[in-house]
Amino acid sequence: MNKNFEQSRRDPLLTEDTFHAKTIDYFEATLNDEELISIISDQTKDKDHRKRVSWSVFGELFEKTILDYSAGKDFVEIQSILHKTLSFYEEHKNNFPEHSLKYWEPDSYQYILWLFSLNTLLGDSSFSSSLIRCVSVSGNDDKLLSILFSRLGIVGFPRGEELIFPKTYQYLFDAIKGDGAYPSKEERQKSIKKYLSAWYKSMKNCYWHDRHKGRFPTFFGYWAFEAALATVLYDLDDSSYRDMLHYPKDLVDHARNNGVDKLFHTQNIKQRWIVFPNDESPISGRWFDNLSNEVISTVKGERMPGVFENAQGYRHFWVSE
Repeated sequence: MNKNFEQSRRDPLLTEDTFHAKTIDYFEATLNDEELISIISDQTKDKDHRKRVSWSVFGELFEKTILDYSAGKDFVEIQSILHKTLSFYEEHKNNFPEHSLKYWEPDSYQYILWLFSLNTLLGDSSFSSSLIRCVSVSGNDDKLLSILFSRLGIVGFPRGEELIFPKTYQYLFDAIKGDGAYPSKEERQKSIKKYLSAWYKSMKNCYWHDRHKGRFPTFFGYWAFEAALATVLYDLDDSSYRDMLHYPKDLVDHARNNGVDKLFHTQNIKQRWIVFPNDESPISGRWFDNLSNEVISTVKGERMPGVFENAQGYRHFWVSE
């Protein structure tokens, strides 16, 4: 292995050979396959097939974003590939608006956490509304996501009484629950440390688990980006866990050096609303439907239009601009 790569990589499990093979044989091979890409917009093809191809392209882009962080790339490059990733996701959502991430599935739940964490910590807020539209709701929803979204300025996500995956996310929930006084910062920090200690083992049901042991070069790194997000949002001292294996400390330092912690201070944060059909509009402005490409404008106090759920039983909601 090249000593420069070994010194610059952030994930010690990533080899230089895997990095180059993953980049060339998967990412570049997918993005440069014009025939494959053309399927996405080919109206003569089966829509479900087109959607699967589109999602696979998004997956390669997103994995490349994480791979570049794992390899030690600078943040200008990482921000660039993340921007391409989120731009493609926005295009995917516009082409297939009914497609969403179902947080009750382990892979989707972790994708939601990764997407919001990277989008926030790398300081790109231009895709916030699109990311909110990606999340399915059922009406009795995960309390960790509800609290996290609220802290990010996303108001109105339904809050249930339970965690969907308590064994996996209890410690993360303990780190972000409560108010400014309780739990204390010290208690939150202890919860993050416990979360990181159990993180990799608790991800065993995710498709990427144990990929570093695989026969093919599909490994892109193991990172608890959501632990970094909680650290920045709640202004935690990470000295007790910053050298733990799956904690992206460079990302935390980058976010703090670029004022993300101040941008998301509770007094500065920009609010976005989730509102359901027949509820009153809390503000005047433009709204985007989560399961279609419909855009409307309302005045404060007006009843929101629309159907309650689609044919598959997923709830419609509106996201403010």
